[in-house]
Amino acid sequence: MKNKFKKLLALLLPATMLAGLLSGFGASASPAASPGSDDSFKMAILPDTQKYARYKNELWLSQTNWIAKNAKKENIVFTAHLGDLVDRADEDYEWRNADEAMKVLDRAKLPYGFLAGNHDVLNSRQYDNERDVAKEPFLNYFSTDRMKNIPGFDGHSENGFNSYYIFEGAGKKYMALFLDWRASEETLKWAQKAIDEHPTYPVMLFTHQLLNISNDKKSAVMTDHGQFLWDKLIAKNDQIFLTVNGHHHGYAHTVKKNDKGRDVVMMVVDYQSAFHGGNGLMRTLEFDMAKNRIHISSFSPWVMGMPEKQRTAFDEERLVDDFNDFTVAMDFEERFSGFQPVISVNKEVPKVEGTVAYWRMDNRSAAEGQAVAGKGTAAVQDLSGNGNDLYRIDEGDAKPGDMIWYKGNAQNPQSKSGIRFFGDKSQEKGSYLQTSDQAPLNALTFPNGYTIEAVVKLGPEFDADKHSWMGILGRYGTGQDAGKKDGDADAPLATLAVSNLREIQWASFPLNYGSEQTSWSWEMDDSWRHIALVNDGQSTMMYIDGVEVLRNPDTKPRGIASTGKPWIVGASQYANELDGVFNGWISEVRIVDHALDKKDFLQ
Repeated sequence: MKNKFKKLLALLLPATMLAGLLSGFGASASPAASPGSDDSFKMAILPDTQKYARYKNELWLSQTNWIAKNAKKENIVFTAHLGDLVDRADEDYEWRNADEAMKVLDRAKLPYGFLAGNHDVLNSRQYDNERDVAKEPFLNYFSTDRMKNIPGFDGHSENGFNSYYIFEGAGKKYMALFLDWRASEETLKWAQKAIDEHPTYPVMLFTHQLLNISNDKKSAVMTDHGQFLWDKLIAKNDQIFLTVNGHHHGYAHTVKKNDKGRDVVMMVVDYQSAFHGGNGLMRTLEFDMAKNRIHISSFSPWVMGMPEKQRTAFDEERLVDDFNDFTVAMDFEERFSGFQPVISVNKEVPKVEGTVAYWRMDNRSAAEGQAVAGKGTAAVQDLSGNGNDLYRIDEGDAKPGDMIWYKGNAQNPQSKSGIRFFGDKSQEKGSYLQTSDQAPLNALTFPNGYTIEAVVKLGPEFDADKHSWMGILGRYGTGQDAGKKDGDADAPLATLAVSNLREIQWASFPLNYGSEQTSWSWEMDDSWRHIALVNDGQSTMMYIDGVEVLRNPDTKPRGIASTGKPWIVGASQYANELDGVFNGWISEVRIVDHALDKKDFLQ
């Protein structure tokens, strides 16, 4: 909807109501992502900090303070330190510096893990089962007692040098497994037991030495100890899908196939040989479950906080080369399918007499197939059997990834399968669904009433400037096209959309009125919600999860005007042109030709 229609609605609202709506605008316009997001999550990586602990601990503190400050906004759900916390294991002030830096995360109550590198132990030639643990300074500051106070801690080896944590990202639980410098056969047996006790959890393995960088400074190569870890633990455990290590100066990454032929993403990163021992450089790994990829970013919070005039030519805020800013493709569902049961979609179709269209977004072709409306293969079939199939429409420079099939996961029974739409009205493009030009639904006007239901979830990145008035469901045709003279001439005949205040709005031109009649919800969060619009020919009521909203029309609207044009799902139109593509998930949409009781709603 365009500004003219929005202004008209504002004029029609009582002043007190409008003031109440506007009062919440600042808080709701752009909420931060949360660890429960279905889309993605990030992990922070702290490679070798030994030079900071020895020479300039402010650099390390800049990293942990940045994580503490930005964890919620950046959706950082876990932090991993790769070892070599200190440069000299027998220098107590370095351990005090290390303790001070990591206590920032303790105070923020953020989950993290750590391990000992070769500089953190008294004799780096020993395997971890050969050490005299009573003499190791590492255990005085990074003890099992410290581990036990970290959120998500779940176990440690007997010698206290190895540990694992359970954390959640995008609705799925993961294991972060930390193996120290020179993990022994004994330690690997402990690690295997930990994995076996969590048979459905994807595992990320962090250790100090595994990969090295070849002489070309680009390629990752396996070290002898890395090969030992690969042969004895990684290759035979399909749950291990990622490894990250430090120790070797530089950075590289590779993908290897495990014993089951599945990918293991592996990377080495260590900035200590760079300017000022790394100058605060760290990484984040973003796991994008919807787009099936891992994106790696490398940057320095120290430089980011430095005034421009104080920076030297060596102070780099971000590393943007292909070895520090890159993306690795991974189909997470397929990759985890060997150990995680996949939710089977219930194919039973609810039997409700009078159902004229029913779309369940559980068809992967919706993400892959592209077709012009009325031609080609339907992206989503009409389960009512009335021939109102939906076809994918790509406008502008829309790409396949702008609308994808999303499947719920076995670890989170509340998640739903559906289609993930990535709408953004600031870009002149969009992918959405539409009935064909000949679909029977196009002509229906519902003179005896209707029930329209949609199961949706708003995207956590909702931004009023980019996503306001994005459409969930609507029909083409305008008030002017239908001869309606009292409302906004270019407004759509029907649209279920999301306002700039995250309210659900149903606006339609009834058969018996010349202007739009509207229902409004309260402000929505980013949880799954069931929306129902029930018209019995005398009134229209909106329900959210079965609860009637406050603001419904006080008129007696009957039916929905039509000009015989298609319906659209996942977008809205204005003046018969694409206006706002949805940003979020749509799982189901059903349209019935009469008013339903709440007991008959989609469950």
